[in-house]
Order: sequence, then structure tokens, then C-alpha cells
Amino acid sequence: MLMLNPSHTQIRIWMLLPIIAIAAIGLGYRAVAVAIESRPPTVVVVFNLQQVFDSFVDRAVLGAGYKELEAKIDAERLVRKANVDTLIAAYEEAGDEDRNALFDQIQQAMGEAEKYVEFTEREKDIERSLIMQTLFKDIKLAVTKIAEANNYDLVIASDSANELNAQLPSREANEQISMHRVYFANSQINITEQIVTQMNLEMDSNATN
Repeated sequence: MLMLNPSHTQIRIWMLLPIIAIAAIGLGYRAVAVAIESRPPTVVVVFNLQQVFDSFVDRAVLGAGYKELEAKIDAERLVRKANVDTLIAAYEEAGDEDRNALFDQIQQAMGEAEKYVEFTEREKDIERSLIMQTLFKDIKLAVTKIAEANNYDLVIASDSANELNAQLPSREANEQISMHRVYFANSQINITEQIVTQMNLEMDSNATN
């Protein structure tokens, strides 16, 4: 009868372990490779974000009532300016005994007018920011709908059409170059017009509801 030496058996087992581990790793890599190979190619499309913004910013501004706000602010500025002009005219015609009081009124009116301009400029800037944020959300929503409907895997805002201004200082030129992301995009994968059409449909639908 053949007798196995326990120590020899343990040695053989330890010698086989690295081979088994390598084989297992190889099988794992193969499984991953098969999974990758079986997945369809990634579908990538691009769009011009600035073109979409430019197509809708005026409509977004009108829809948000920004023009009405701007007109109201401008009208109030004119009233305040007219008040200052009236006080200045009165100062020029007044006698010495009235000029000190009018001068103080002019200074106060001019200070209030300047503060009003500063305040309303901030107010207008906040409103413009909110309009742009809302428009950006609408663009994202339109992109998502189009991507899901057409099975696009990745939608990229392309800046391949952007050119550097020859008059830019070196620092700004370097910043623009470092921020550039897409250097070439085939026009056949550009879905800008699809996005514009989708957003027009959405806005028209919201306007009628």
C-alpha cells in the first residue's frame, strides 16, 4: 500500500495555491472582459450650451416679468433725478438765506438717489441670476428627456466652436485654454436643435396651461 507523507502533501498543497489563485484572477478578469464586450457601445452626443441659452434668454426674461421690474426701477430713478434737478434749480435762484437749507436737501436727495441705484442694481442682478438658473434647469430637463428617449449614454456641452480672442492678455488666454474641454465634435452627433425644439414645445405647453 502506498503511504503518503503528510509533510509532502502539505508542500504540494502550498505549491498549488498560487496556481489556483492566478487561475481565479484570470477567470475574474475574463468575466469582466466578457461583460464589457457584451455591452453595446457608449452613445455620446454634444450640444452648444451657449446657443441654447441665446435662443431662450429673451423669452425667459419676458416670462419672468423682468422687463416690468426694470421699467418700474427706471421710472423711479427718473423721479428721483427730477427731484434733484428741481432742488438744484431752486438753489440757483434762491437767496443766500435759503441756500444752506437747499444745499442740505440737495445732498440728501443725491445720496438717496445713489443708494437707490446701487440697491436696484443688486436687485436686478439677483433677478437675472434667478432667470438664468431657472433656464439652466429647463435645459437640463430637456437634455434628460431627449437622452432617455434616444438612449444616449452621455450628453456633453461642447465648446469646440469657441475661439480665443487674439486681443486677450496672456493670463486670460491661458485660463480659457485650460478650461477648454471639447476640441472636436462631429456635427452628426450635435443635438442642439433637438434641445431647442424640445424646450420650445415645453414652453408653449406651459404657456397654454
